[in-house]
Amino acid sequence: MPAPTVLVLDYPIARTRRLLSALAAVGVEARLTATPLAARPADILVVPDGDDDDRALSRGVSAGVVDAIAGHVAKERPLLAIGLGLCFLLSGRTHPSMPMGADIFRAPVQRFDPRMADEGERPLLAPHVGASFVVGLDRQPTLSAMVKKGDAGVWLTFRHRLCAPARIHQADVAVGHHGVPFAAAIWRGATLAVQFLPEQSGPVGLEMLRAFFGAAGQPMAAQLSSQPKVVS
Repeated sequence: MPAPTVLVLDYPIARTRRLLSALAAVGVEARLTATPLAARPADILVVPDGDDDDRALSRGVSAGVVDAIAGHVAKERPLLAIGLGLCFLLSGRTHPSMPMGADIFRAPVQRFDPRMADEGERPLLAPHVGASFVVGLDRQPTLSAMVKKGDAGVWLTFRHRLCAPARIHQADVAVGHHGVPFAAAIWRGATLAVQFLPEQSGPVGLEMLRAFFGAAGQPMAAQLSSQPKVVS
């Protein structure tokens, strides 16, 4: 069986260099899309992290980026969204200049409020940058091995101002905490969205990518072959 086509959905404020390096490190051959339409032949689509400060978001992205995500999910093909990419799968807008979200997960885009305090009564930093403890990934079938037996969760690296709520209707959620709980990962069916950055989370991040794309860097051919055929 030929290896599935893995495409990384490029957009103007995307951060792709480290992600592509991390994918290569685990043996996944992926390439950037030239346009949103170029994402159509993807067997596995990756929506990378991007800059989420207001200046970057004000540049906007085309509605075609969101359409490409929605179209891929509608085909029930595997999709991995990372960082800001997770927000494109939510409802509403990340910024007035951005298109409406794909509404894959019916939850609003939220942003950390710097007027809040963390557990130590220190002002809440926004963006949230650094390692945070994530619980609930042991319930995700593909990623459960990331949580060692007897551990409550796993430390992963984040860099974000925007986030999703910790409870999302008709989806499973792993939870992180930065003053308030938020969705560190959301999944349903073949769609997995993670707020943490596997490409910046060291060995455990590479382990996550290996798990998603298959053991020893082999893409998820078995899962793809079991996906329903879409009749156009």
